[in-house]
Amino acid sequence: MDWLLPTETDIPPDLRDWAGNDLLARLLVRRGITTIAAARAFLQSEAYHPAPAAALPDMEAAIALLEEAIERRLPVCVWGDFDVDGQTATALLVSALRALGADVRYTIPHRLTEGHGMHPKRLARVLQEGAELILTCDTGIEAHEAVEMVHRAGARILITDHHDLGATLPPAEAVINPKRLPADHPLRELPGVGVAYKLAEGLSAARNRPDLPASLLDLVALGIVADLAVQTADTRYLLQRGLEALRRTERPGLRALIELSNLKPETLTAEHIGFWLGPRLNALGRLGDANQAVELLTTPDRGRARILAAQLDALNERRKLLVDRTVVQALSLLADTPSLAEYNAIVLAAAEWHPGVIGIACSRLVEQFYRPVILLSLRDGLARGSARSIPGCDIHRAIQTQAHLLERFGGHPMAAGLSLHPRHLDAFRRGLSDALRECVARAERRLTVDAVVPLAALNFDLLGVLQKLAPFGPGNPPVTLAVEEVSVQEAVLFGRTRAHRRLTIADREGNTAQVIWWNSAESPVPEGTFDLALRIAPDTYRGGEAVQRVWVDARQPVPPPPPPRREVVDLRSEADVQFLLDEPEAIFWASDPPPGVRRLTSIGERIGAGGKLVVWQAPPGQDVLHETIAALQPAVVYLVARPTPLDTFPNFIRHLMGLVKFALSRYEGRLELADLSAAMVHREATVRLGLAWLVSRGKLRVVARAEETWVVRAED
Repeated sequence: MDWLLPTETDIPPDLRDWAGNDLLARLLVRRGITTIAAARAFLQSEAYHPAPAAALPDMEAAIALLEEAIERRLPVCVWGDFDVDGQTATALLVSALRALGADVRYTIPHRLTEGHGMHPKRLARVLQEGAELILTCDTGIEAHEAVEMVHRAGARILITDHHDLGATLPPAEAVINPKRLPADHPLRELPGVGVAYKLAEGLSAARNRPDLPASLLDLVALGIVADLAVQTADTRYLLQRGLEALRRTERPGLRALIELSNLKPETLTAEHIGFWLGPRLNALGRLGDANQAVELLTTPDRGRARILAAQLDALNERRKLLVDRTVVQALSLLADTPSLAEYNAIVLAAAEWHPGVIGIACSRLVEQFYRPVILLSLRDGLARGSARSIPGCDIHRAIQTQAHLLERFGGHPMAAGLSLHPRHLDAFRRGLSDALRECVARAERRLTVDAVVPLAALNFDLLGVLQKLAPFGPGNPPVTLAVEEVSVQEAVLFGRTRAHRRLTIADREGNTAQVIWWNSAESPVPEGTFDLALRIAPDTYRGGEAVQRVWVDARQPVPPPPPPRREVVDLRSEADVQFLLDEPEAIFWASDPPPGVRRLTSIGERIGAGGKLVVWQAPPGQDVLHETIAALQPAVVYLVARPTPLDTFPNFIRHLMGLVKFALSRYEGRLELADLSAAMVHREATVRLGLAWLVSRGKLRVVARAEETWVVRAED
């Protein structure tokens, strides 16, 4: 994965002063926030001014119809969708309408038997049961036939949705969809639950119940996070307020879910919704009847809430097993037929795959292969499935190019659902691959690093700064940090299935920190030194008073620039090398140098830019030569390599003793073995043996000895 490291950013001085922290100001600017007013509105919900509900198209007509239904006690049916956004939107509207005195019921289609949208059989049953006004949420934007069916029955229908618009709007009494607004409108990115909230807000104002909307915000937070809504403008504002409401929610169902997930209500974050609460609700929509989720979110009965929450928890465990099995089987298909992975989208189908979990399995495969993935379940003569994509590849638009092969489809740029006859599968795979060719060719897996920090800085103070930007999510990604040149000291598997690792990493200064690496049991632990990208968050298992560091990615350190090109002049076969004696910048490496030249006395000596090294006598080995040249960094090396007189033992000992006497007179007997080795043009091991021989013969006495330094005295 390529890392995009932070570049210099111009920070307005007043914003830096207001933020009180350079990193916080820098992160705000990189998010496009350059003024104090914008920063205050982004960080503090009380400083943001939300758009009015009336800004949504058809809001006035929808409120009028709902007011009429309340006044006349007309039966209203809220029609939702089975994902968490649909569940929470349904529960929100049911709660609001009940509080306002409406005669309200609800219905959510079954994923396995009906799929998304307004299935005719269920709609017929709802109408037969007496519904006179149908209010959709998170669905209905393409329900032309359903609207006509409602009208034929003499009933009316209001549509609230947030999915992409079709060629024409269905002829409902009102169609509230933020996609009808300009692209830069603050309500544009509302999910289904956000649209439902704005309708409830407008209706509450019309019914003189200004207190009611605040009681619905806990549901809004759940839906925004679970639907991966883009955190901008009103969507972020509603999430901020929704999290505050969720932390003090009195809904028995939510309290039971929070308790079952072993979470503390007062410290709940968007991450807790995404990893603990949302998946449990989603499991019900995927494997069971999502109507029970609405019951859980609206029941006042604490005992019933605990029973439903326990059922959700059991379904979530089953969902995990089914997802794991689907991913393994998909990988097996690709191993058996590798050509299936060569298309610009991986499209696979199998009869045994559960339709409720293949979307999650798609996401796992997208992460592994980094290309769009579609998994299809073969049941009842149709292939029904889910699609997940990568940034820059609009999977909904690509699927739309193959509409002639499909029975149904719909979705977003990053996720979609579809169904087709199995006989069209090969043609669909080829056509979809063609439609995705350009975007997949451009796609690169990149990681944006927000800041490079020392390992010791990953502490609670830094966490406090970064948490000011929370909640995180699409449009406001979590802050990714990098630490350089660290290594793993210890790695321990943990978790019920031992799927995760807890690592202790250390930097070159000896600082250490623990890092959690989720789902890493099958991944190799980097060896040696590497750079680590990670994120930090409150460690909820320690009461939020500690820092949890989470592994994101690792890479080998960027190597230093190559050393300047070095010129090597080989004079070993030349008889006349006297011209070297006139080189003013040259240093001679020799135990017996020519008279009048500057001699190398230490491999730590600086030659200087453009300096020259004359290897007058052959070194004891290539390793010594390479180490010395690496330390000195000469621009030019002359290889002469004359025979050395110190290759005989008497001459070697005599010369070594002369150097020792010099050290005794000038350096109080301190001998640096590396320097002696350079001066003798012999290995350090050979120099050590020579010194040991002098000691054994009573010539010297060692008073201190370390690996690289000896201190000696002459024997009397």
